[in-house]
Amino acid sequence: MTGAPVFLFLLLAAFAAGIPLALVGRGRARWRPTAVAATLTLPLLFLALFASLAVHMHRSLGGWPERIGDDGFPSALLLHDDLAGYAFSALILGGMFAWPLAVVLCAAIPRMRPGLRYLGLYSLATGAALLVMQLAPGPFLNWWWD
Repeated sequence: MTGAPVFLFLLLAAFAAGIPLALVGRGRARWRPTAVAATLTLPLLFLALFASLAVHMHRSLGGWPERIGDDGFPSALLLHDDLAGYAFSALILGGMFAWPLAVVLCAAIPRMRPGLRYLGLYSLATGAALLVMQLAPGPFLNWWWD
């Protein structure tokens, strides 16, 4: 698997950053259900798309792809692959660029500090989604990373 070192670094970073942030402001204010739902949307959407892509691929092709690439895939499978790829890209790029900026803003502006725990929750959910992703069958993961 070619993406393993980068993946492991992202997973470690997500968990390391998320735990202290999720604990910020503990006991002061209640978690707002709508904010929690919004926080968990992207990681759960990615996980649902990724898992359903594995099922869709196995059923459409009658097994796992024997070669890298998507030549000969049905159009519905190609669309599903694109959607899962976009969700994965949003998860990773958001975590690399938007998340750190949001943490700095929430930490610097006192009125926005309660948002830190939602950012921590997002980080933990992202790390958990990436970890669960590794439970997919080996041939599917090899295809996904290459």
